[in-house]
Amino acid sequence: MPKIGLALSGGGSRCIAQLGAMHYFEEKGLKISEISGSSGGAIVAGLYATGLSSYEVFQKLKDINFKSHLKYNFTNGSVHHLESAISDFQEMFGVVDIKDLEIPFYCTVVDYKSGEVEYKTEGDLVTLILASSALVPFFAPIEYKENIYIDGGFCDNLPAYPLKKSCEYIIGINVNPMFEKIKNSFKAHIERSMFIMLNHNIKAGKKECDLFMEIKEMGRYSIFDLKNFELFFELGYNESKYYERELDELLHT
Repeated sequence: MPKIGLALSGGGSRCIAQLGAMHYFEEKGLKISEISGSSGGAIVAGLYATGLSSYEVFQKLKDINFKSHLKYNFTNGSVHHLESAISDFQEMFGVVDIKDLEIPFYCTVVDYKSGEVEYKTEGDLVTLILASSALVPFFAPIEYKENIYIDGGFCDNLPAYPLKKSCEYIIGINVNPMFEKIKNSFKAHIERSMFIMLNHNIKAGKKECDLFMEIKEMGRYSIFDLKNFELFFELGYNESKYYERELDELLHT
């Protein structure tokens, strides 16, 4: 089997569907050699890289009370901040350096000062995966080692590029399919504009993938939906079966 890289798009809570797809990979006997992710995909990828199974990551994320970490931050320029989540995540997953993970992991962040994308291969895992998820202005930027970082999806929402260096085959999973129905509400317009941005920022990564998988049903759900994790996992698992032929060909390469 060739050395396989897996790139995971951002997409907030919809990234739970990626764990369902990865669970199908595990059942098929597909081994991931390297992994990358942006935003919610960075959280999934980074925790998977610690050596947990996809279902173990799912169970841990499902048990987290995310709403308790949404601290209002209006006076400092964003709706919420994620600082309080760092210590709780570290308590749950440990204080781990990315360079020490079982699977090589590229965490996509954007330097808020320069506007340049960076693929972190060392540094505190929890701080950097949350920095990769700092979708301004909903969430405040995160400071780390005298730098300020924001959501990796602003520049590269399907980070296949860093996997090219040493992987022979790259799989990309996108959970941000466009949906046709347009609703006329403030929230709906914000969400659709985010969809457009996230979809535009997967184009370069998509070209680098040997297999591009899109979880089409996720277009029906908000990136902030915290109630349907079980459903998202199931949708990712079931839709990945549509790619069974390509995966079987890869397994027998």
